[in-house]
Amino acid sequence: MKAALLAKAALIGMLAGIPAPAAAQPNPYDEAVAARLAGEPGRAVELLEPWVAANPQDVDARLQLGYALLAINDFDAAEAEFRFVLSAAPDYADASEGLALIERRRGAPSARQRYVYVEGAISDLSQDREDWSEVAAGALLPLGTNATSNLRATYYRRFGVEDIELTGGATVQVSANSWFRFSGSATPSADFRPEWSIAAGVEHRMGDAANPTLVGLDVSFQRFPAQDVLLLSPMVTQYFNDGGLSLTARGNAVRVDSGSFRFGGSLRADYFASERTRFFLGAATGPDTDLGVVTETTALFVGAEFPLVGTVSLTASAAREWRDDGIDRSEGRLGLRLSF
Repeated sequence: MKAALLAKAALIGMLAGIPAPAAAQPNPYDEAVAARLAGEPGRAVELLEPWVAANPQDVDARLQLGYALLAINDFDAAEAEFRFVLSAAPDYADASEGLALIERRRGAPSARQRYVYVEGAISDLSQDREDWSEVAAGALLPLGTNATSNLRATYYRRFGVEDIELTGGATVQVSANSWFRFSGSATPSADFRPEWSIAAGVEHRMGDAANPTLVGLDVSFQRFPAQDVLLLSPMVTQYFNDGGLSLTARGNAVRVDSGSFRFGGSLRADYFASERTRFFLGAATGPDTDLGVVTETTALFVGAEFPLVGTVSLTASAAREWRDDGIDRSEGRLGLRLSF
């Protein structure tokens, strides 16, 4: 009995000297995800960058790194991670949504964007007037690392009269949160479109990175065959729902020749379902110069953009316009955009 007790005591002593098993430690990926979800994106980046360097084909880690970089406003690096994920897994919806968030938070066309498009519109007019028609083609192309160019040619037919307007311009990112844009147009042998025009604008992003506020001002001068028109247009856009929804209010102050200003405005809401899927609706009222003479109008409009196949997207919109000249109209518009 005594020997048994001694053996038991020895066994207990041996067990007491054995350390308890160590608790499982989270790996850097798990720590990074937890840090990002806890609102510490900088810490997540510190953990994920060496992990991704050691595991470059880990698309989940690269997705998490992209969202962490996006949270600290490193848009170019975040975009690179999302595009890598999509190159390896084209159907990874979270990566597509990440790209959409980047474009919304940039607030202006990125120098990485490039696409060409065509679109057409037909308007049904009241009072048995001849339908209006319009066909356009254009492109958005990069100019260096901080600028984009935009080109457009538009054929108009109004009341049996035809004009072809050529437009070109550029947007330059002058700082992390500010853009400057300018453009000009010419219409050879103009009947109702501007013989020529010049325009300039500024835009600045401020406030919360996820739901920024954009403020801007556009100024243009248009020389029509019948009159000169000066247009001042301040605007403000507020984003909501982590950039998934925006509301834009724009004012219009129009002066014809040396007369007094006439005022109007518009309100527009955009819903961004994904990188290439969006819906919008809005209303506008005030002076319009579509025919080369100022006419008071009130309009409602709605539209959408969504992917068709590959990098081709379809755009569609409809509008109803009431004009003080008594010629009301309903417009339908369709377009195709090819990104590359």
